[in-house]
Amino acid sequence: MVYDGLNKADEQTKPFPPDQDLPGMGQFYCLHCDRYFNNAAVRDDHFKTKRHRRRVKLLMEAPHTQLDADLAAGMGMPDNGPKLMSF
Repeated sequence: MVYDGLNKADEQTKPFPPDQDLPGMGQFYCLHCDRYFNNAAVRDDHFKTKRHRRRVKLLMEAPHTQLDADLAAGMGMPDNGPKLMSF
């Protein structure tokens, strides 16, 4: 879900609407880590942490799909070898 959010973030750059139930009224958000912060200074400090950098690096790769899982389990597309000519 976070990976899908990153793809949508490129299209959508609108600020979040204020939400009193979230820290910082929902204005200071890290999309990669899916976390809210109380103010911009705390969020900016978070961007410098090792935990955030690891998360960003992890999200650079596309997530595995069901096709990947099927191929790994041997249930994917069959490979019957080259087709022989029949006379």
